[in-house]
Amino acid sequence: MTNSVGKLLSLAKGLFETLARLRNRLNRSMRARYSANWLAFIAAAICGLMAVMMLFVPHYLGMGNDSLASAKMGYYKLDYIDDGMRSGETAANAYFTRVYELTHLDRGSEFSLEYALVSLAKALDWLFTRDQLFDIRFLALLYFVLYLPGVFLVIKAALERVRQFSEAAALAGLGVLIFSDISYIAYFNSLYADALFFIMLLYMAGCSLLMHRDGKYQSLYMALLGLSCMGFCLVARQGFLAGVVVAFFLLMHLRYMVRRHSKALNIIVASLVLMTSALSLFQVSSEFDDTGKYHAMTRGVLLQSADPVRTLEDMGISLSFSVLANDSLYDKYPVAQISHPLIRQEFLNRYSTGDIMMYYIRHPGALISMWDLGVKAAVNLRRDYCGNYEMAAGMPPMGKSIFGSAWSIFKMQSAPKTIGYLVVLVVIVFIMTGKKLLGKQPRRWGFTYFMTCMSLLMLGVADMTYVMIHSGDAQLIQYNAVLGTVMDILLYFVCAELLHKLNVLEDDNHGYQA
Repeated sequence: MTNSVGKLLSLAKGLFETLARLRNRLNRSMRARYSANWLAFIAAAICGLMAVMMLFVPHYLGMGNDSLASAKMGYYKLDYIDDGMRSGETAANAYFTRVYELTHLDRGSEFSLEYALVSLAKALDWLFTRDQLFDIRFLALLYFVLYLPGVFLVIKAALERVRQFSEAAALAGLGVLIFSDISYIAYFNSLYADALFFIMLLYMAGCSLLMHRDGKYQSLYMALLGLSCMGFCLVARQGFLAGVVVAFFLLMHLRYMVRRHSKALNIIVASLVLMTSALSLFQVSSEFDDTGKYHAMTRGVLLQSADPVRTLEDMGISLSFSVLANDSLYDKYPVAQISHPLIRQEFLNRYSTGDIMMYYIRHPGALISMWDLGVKAAVNLRRDYCGNYEMAAGMPPMGKSIFGSAWSIFKMQSAPKTIGYLVVLVVIVFIMTGKKLLGKQPRRWGFTYFMTCMSLLMLGVADMTYVMIHSGDAQLIQYNAVLGTVMDILLYFVCAELLHKLNVLEDDNHGYQA
């Protein structure tokens, strides 16, 4: 028995040494040819190929419309061609709708970046087809063009931390696996805002981390960071939070900028994103209505309250409404209807968003419990109740594509799904770089890395909190794109730093100092 174990250990040691020699030989041969730019370009090209296969090659993949997407059709002057979907007899979420009918009914409009892009996509469709139909692949094409530089930037930012080909190849492969997953790409063929949140976050994360050094492209990265942040702000009203976070990030970097024009550009960009943030807060229409306000109390405050009667008493609401705790209007048989005058006058009109915020401030345990639900919802970015295929594809209702879903499947089966996952990521970031920030002159890489990760975290948590105080946990599945993307980007950047710090794939550390 002892001899057998010894032979196995000896064999394993020999195999490891052989792989190490092959790896070192590969790194030596690629040292003169390896470039972070080229490897990031190749990775982005593979991501683009994956996206083309999903979006533009039959069977086309997209995301079926839930109530949120269906409501937007009125603003975009679109309607279903299928009579069953138009009448509601066929569930719109069961299948992906690729072609819509153009209507001329004036159902209002909205001020948002998504509205502008849909309008541009409709114009492109008309330019090429001259019919009264709208093929959503024209919108996917616009998203695709925006997506490719974004994924290049975020992968390049991570690759710049490593210097050996073996480390970089592993990191590039991980980037392709994460950022070309169908949980992101399928939204390109849809009327959801998730695609824009994802794309803008790629630009914001990549450009933020690339500001770790002075160079001829620093001004470009700063400008792209500002533009992507302004775009993020204009996607939806809760996007205004990004302007505050990015402005703080930029101003914190003034200490490392020597050239006057860099400082001036920094202040200009920070001012512009703050102005856009204010514009978003007051001009972009809110997607939350009285249904969300009802759920903010029943599926938020009362859901987490240990004593709903006491909570209602403290908020000046009749104690009889304690029966609404945990109630959801999405249930088959809800306890109440918001159209009832008593519910509106004695319940909905008795509290505001500010009251809900104050409740969570006074009860941090309830807030953490809601955050835990938010993280759990953000792990799965694919709407389980929405199909990826057109009805013509012959797939079952709400059918899901396996192609390009490796990362999604891994997260659903193996990834942690609690607030502890975010805490662990924060602890790792702080251990690797946070302690160096306490010195008189912290190194720029460590400062930029720490500020990038913390800014992303603040944005993700703030967005999740905004959703919770406006709709409880009832719509976390519909509004999970920001936190879900942030968690994936944070994990990717943590892996890049771990490869550098722990030297997992390379014996000799050739990276620059942290």
